[in-house]
Amino acid sequence: MKIITFIRNKIALLSGSTLFYLGNALADLPPVEQPVSGGGSGTYATVKGYLQDGLTLGGLVIAAIAFIVVANAAISCFHHVRQGKATWTEFGTFVVIGVILVVVVIWLVTKASDIL
Repeated sequence: MKIITFIRNKIALLSGSTLFYLGNALADLPPVEQPVSGGGSGTYATVKGYLQDGLTLGGLVIAAIAFIVVANAAISCFHHVRQGKATWTEFGTFVVIGVILVVVVIWLVTKASDIL
């Protein structure tokens, strides 16, 4: 008896849902945005372009992290100078080397994005 009720419910569900079926809904979807660094000549080229864009974004994140680390070290050194534990020469050295480090990291990211 349960099987007959189950089948009857399924048939009712299917027949009820076919009343609302009008056909395929063909919407004009916008085209997929092509990656900045290439793509457009097939799926492989598009995936390769997205991978290049992702690696460039990863390099920029690394550059941002390097900037934050250098700024944190400079602030820490400034705090030590204010407490008398370090000299202004050490602070200046931290700042100059930190700026050089950030510039080198940004330059390397730029070169890496050109190579990719």
